[in-house]
Amino acid sequence: MASRLTEKTTIYLDPYVKKFLQLLALRKSKSMSKIINDFFAYQMQEFEKQKRKNTLADDWDFVKGEQDIKK
Repeated sequence: MASRLTEKTTIYLDPYVKKFLQLLALRKSKSMSKIINDFFAYQMQEFEKQKRKNTLADDWDFVKGEQDIKK
């Protein structure tokens, strides 16, 4: 996958989730950000495959369209 600019954000994690991500990052020699981004990229691909037509799908199409415009 091509490198993209990223944006900084703050998320609040359950302490056990954070510890799991830290350990996973160490074991895979990846950053927690990379693991989280990869997970959500996968979830978005799965969502795209399902193409459920509901309000959330309409919102996703809108966001995706905005991102295509910015490229």
